[in-house]
Amino acid sequence: MKNIVIAGATSAISQAVAKQMLADEVCFHLVARSRQKLDIVAADLCSRGGAKVHCYQADFNDFSEHTSLVQRITENAPRIDVLFISYGIMHLQTDCETNVDRAIEQVNSNYTSVVSLLVLFSQFMEKQNSGTIAVVSSVAGDRGRKSNYIYGSAKAGLTTYLEGLRYKLYDKGINVLTIKPGFVDTPMTADIKKGFLWATPEKVAEYIIKAIEKKKSVIYTPPFWFIIMTIIKWIPVFIFRKLNI
Repeated sequence: MKNIVIAGATSAISQAVAKQMLADEVCFHLVARSRQKLDIVAADLCSRGGAKVHCYQADFNDFSEHTSLVQRITENAPRIDVLFISYGIMHLQTDCETNVDRAIEQVNSNYTSVVSLLVLFSQFMEKQNSGTIAVVSSVAGDRGRKSNYIYGSAKAGLTTYLEGLRYKLYDKGINVLTIKPGFVDTPMTADIKKGFLWATPEKVAEYIIKAIEKKKSVIYTPPFWFIIMTIIKWIPVFIFRKLNI
């Protein structure tokens, strides 16, 4: 039985990934804050195939819950084949610039809470000497921009943490995949006008699953974002600071 743990299981990307990983020999361990939404996701997965599903309700920003959460999951999953983390929030930049609580919540949700979970999960997975850790970061972490530098800084920190964790776990046979989506049409971005650069969660999920299978280290989804972000990173500071992005 293949055990797949999904933290942030009710997110659009997580649901798309789970649906595409369905198989008779899969046991999903779904974690999210809303029990009601978790039950809906679990029911949908069960209706599609023979996979087993366990649900765990947790507030990721309540760090005091993390140890017991990981213990509950690992009691049901003697080994973890795939740990997929895909959750976070994106408050308005203007709110975070003027409200300390909003700024801290943004950083905790997108960086600190993920690190906390990974410290615990990685210790467990080290003992099994195999598995994949796949975490959704963002292209926003590739360069600080005045339009979203608080969100971007959290994702930049997460990307750096994952890089170090990748090197640490390499000899243990564990692959760490950093996923950098560009614009994805999800409920979190519902109020933003969409254009040709936007991707669906289903398409992003396809790239993620292929990357997991091929043991990739870093992917941009869709891949053209690698070119876009390479150009953005190479723009000189004296030009970049004048751009309204």
